[in-house]
Amino acid sequence: MAPRRSKKQFQKCNAKLPKKRTSRAKPPPPPTPVTLPPLPTLYTPPEGLPIIPVKVLPYPTIRGKHGPTWIADERPTVQLQKGSRITIFTDAQTSGTGRLSVITDLRRHWVTFSIVGAPQPCNLRVPIPWAILDSLESFTHQEHYFNLPNDPSPHRSFANIPAFRNLNENPYEFEVDEDDVPTLARRIANIANNYWRDIEREGQRASLGR
Repeated sequence: MAPRRSKKQFQKCNAKLPKKRTSRAKPPPPPTPVTLPPLPTLYTPPEGLPIIPVKVLPYPTIRGKHGPTWIADERPTVQLQKGSRITIFTDAQTSGTGRLSVITDLRRHWVTFSIVGAPQPCNLRVPIPWAILDSLESFTHQEHYFNLPNDPSPHRSFANIPAFRNLNENPYEFEVDEDDVPTLARRIANIANNYWRDIEREGQRASLGR
C-alpha cells in the first residue's frame, strides 16, 4: 500500500514559488523645452506703402554692436530694397512693421540691411536674388565679386544650381550704366581709402595707449 502524504507536505508542494522582482529602467527625463529668442518689436508708420512679410529662421546670428541679424528663410512676394516696409515672422512669432535702411554687409550670396523701428539695433540678411541693390552696391558686387566673402553659402533654393556651386564663376549679373562707371569707381576708391585710413588711425591709437 502506497504511503499517504501528510496535509502539511501536500500544502508545501502546492505552495507557489515567490515571483522574482524585475527591476524596470527609469524612463528618460522629458526633453528640456527650447526657448526661442523673441523677434524684435518693430514699429514704423507704413505711410501707405505695402508691408512685405518675410519669413526668417527662428535663430538669428549675432554681429556684435550691430545686434542680431535675422536670416530670410523663404522668398518674399517681392524683392527687398532700402526703404521696404517689412514684417518678419517665424512659425511661432510675428514682429511689427519695420523699414529696411542702409546695407551693412555685402557678400557673394547675401546682403544685409539694417532694420529701422526696433528699440535695439537689428538686421535682416537676404539672398542676393531676393534683393534690389542700388547702383553703388550693384557695381561693387559685380566688379569685386571674387573679393567678397564666400560665406555663408547660397540659400538652399540655389544650392543645386551649378553656377552657384562653381567658385570660379559669378552667377549674378547687374545692369550698370556705363556712363556711371567712372563715378562709381571713384566712390568705391574713396570708401576704401577712408576705411584703411580709419584702420591706420585705430592702430596708431592702440600703439599710443600701450
